[in-house]
Amino acid sequence: MSIKNLFAALLLALAAAPVAGLAKPPCPKSIISLTLASDEILVDIVRDRKKIAALTYFSTDPLISNVVEKARGIPQVQANLEQVIAKSPDLVIVASHTNPNIRAHLEAAEIKVLALHEIVSLESIKKNIELVGGAVCEEAAAKSLVEKMERQIGDAKARIPPHAKAPTVLFYGAPGFTVGKRSTINDIIESSGAINLPARLGLSGYSNISTEYVIQNNPDLVLTSSYNPSHPDFVGQMFKNSAFKDKKIIVIAGKHLDAASHYAARAVTDLVNLIFRTENNADR
Repeated sequence: MSIKNLFAALLLALAAAPVAGLAKPPCPKSIISLTLASDEILVDIVRDRKKIAALTYFSTDPLISNVVEKARGIPQVQANLEQVIAKSPDLVIVASHTNPNIRAHLEAAEIKVLALHEIVSLESIKKNIELVGGAVCEEAAAKSLVEKMERQIGDAKARIPPHAKAPTVLFYGAPGFTVGKRSTINDIIESSGAINLPARLGLSGYSNISTEYVIQNNPDLVLTSSYNPSHPDFVGQMFKNSAFKDKKIIVIAGKHLDAASHYAARAVTDLVNLIFRTENNADR
């Protein structure tokens, strides 16, 4: 064999050889979710339900969960270390903001921990779906879920009248805050053919505001969530508040508007329907 052919064969052999330390870890057989976002992702991508050892107790709360029926029959846990460790999971999914001590104790117990990315946009939700899909060996299902999410948003956008004026929208949540850039609500508003007024005014993330801020900036629409557990009559008080008397108030189901999973796409459909009155033609 010539030196040239020998060198080529050596390169092929090196390319085919497994790289030390990069072998794919075994697929988890016992998964615990400690976030509602991962609850909703897992039940929609994991084909073998027996692999889901537990979800959060939020998963069956109809006010905030989009997977109540799918989650029935799956055990539930809280962020209780003893309870979680007792189930001997080989993967625990936590939020980006989960107490570092919880993660450290789980890892000390030789339990693999997957921390979701911080959720600051619809795009970050897609990344979390792909992250979870890779961790539980359901990459194809995760990709399909992301595509479904994109398709739902695309379908909602397609129902926006082509020459419709983009209204200005201000989100107002309990007890008195709004959202600017770097938030899923910002993306939901902008994806719905509207303008997120606080973002355009330079706000980023979550900011406390007064009713005077609403009056001063005069949005076309005021958006709020139906889910306000700390202020149960918040929406009713908004309708009585003089600051909103001349405003159109739009209320969207909290489990859609506040979703940290692919179900946030439903909020785009909800908002397009309410702004442009396309619900009669909507494929829900």
